[in-house]
Amino acid sequence: MTWAMNHTESSHYASLAEIASKDNNSQKAIELYRLAAEKEINSLKFLDSNKARTLGITIVSAVSLYYKANEFEKAEHLSHQYLANENLPSFAVDRLKDLLQTIWNEKIFQDYN
Repeated sequence: MTWAMNHTESSHYASLAEIASKDNNSQKAIELYRLAAEKEINSLKFLDSNKARTLGITIVSAVSLYYKANEFEKAEHLSHQYLANENLPSFAVDRLKDLLQTIWNEKIFQDYN
């Protein structure tokens, strides 16, 4: 399997998750978002180390998908892991920081409800 194949499968699962979400099937949507995130993570195994922009896009996508799957710990851990990567482009660093803030806010909200 290649990066492109995994990424395509991730996009497919994410699209199905959006449909499930619009159909008010949140459990199915959450599971599909989780599958999409896992495919994105799997695609990294096949990514050329010189492709910094693709790395950034893939990591931001995976973190976003884990967030949508309510996998806050995984999203947070993945963000921290890749924020330490010096090859990550600045747009991805900025987006990961935004996502971390969103994750932290959501965790606080859930703690109070």
